[in-house]
Amino acid sequence: MSFCQHLLDSPSMFIAATGRATISAGSYVLAIATLIGYALGRLRRGRRVVPRVAREVVKRQILFTGVEALPFASLIALLTGAVVALQASLLSGTTGNGELLGRLLVTVLVQGLGPLIVGFIVIGRSGAAIAAELASMRVHRELDSLEAMGVDPFDYLVVPRMAGVVMALVGLSTAFIAMSLLAGWIILQAVSSVPQPLGEYVAMITVHLTAIDVVVLLAKTVVPGLLIAAIACHEGLAAATSATDVPRAATRSVVRSLSAVFVWHAIVTILVFLR
Repeated sequence: MSFCQHLLDSPSMFIAATGRATISAGSYVLAIATLIGYALGRLRRGRRVVPRVAREVVKRQILFTGVEALPFASLIALLTGAVVALQASLLSGTTGNGELLGRLLVTVLVQGLGPLIVGFIVIGRSGAAIAAELASMRVHRELDSLEAMGVDPFDYLVVPRMAGVVMALVGLSTAFIAMSLLAGWIILQAVSSVPQPLGEYVAMITVHLTAIDVVVLLAKTVVPGLLIAAIACHEGLAAATSATDVPRAATRSVVRSLSAVFVWHAIVTILVFLR
């Protein structure tokens, strides 16, 4: 009898668990969207709202997220560009269509792998660091100290970090794509029987670049930058006051940022495909 009852209860238990998970996910998405909306509203009003000290936080965030990540991102870009260019060269050579090479490089590096890989780098370096930093500030009651001094933690901690991560992600993605395309030209020089001048290679790439590619690149850098920074700040500020929750906040930030970036990239790619 108990086994039969368990079978009867299983569908209802599954539906209840699914409903709770859906509500929880929807609440989390709403919280992140609200955080981004408030931050964009503050940024829109500019210097009248953002204090001078917060502008220094923006500069430091750009330095950490973009400039200091450039050597590692350049290494990954060189390897990625070489592999993609080699595969694209083999494919275009097999089909006998030389024009296919430029289109493949633009599609794979500009629209696809470039911003996605840079997003992963920023999540691993900056997203986790921001979440851990804010969680540590909560543990040591530094947020209460800021409020006691009349400093709005949102303007001082969240807004400049979101602005810095977005600007750094856009710049780092641009550098990554340029470096990977350069690596592609170098590897093509090595494997091709007839070396191609750099000017012709650049012309082959630019002729396939369209306004849609630029829009897609911005969509896959600006929005992920906002998502990464917002999730990291949310997880850090929502952490408990126990020191053991600091690494947990960093882990949650990485996992949820990866999920958000993957989903957003998939949505943009599908929309481009269906246009």
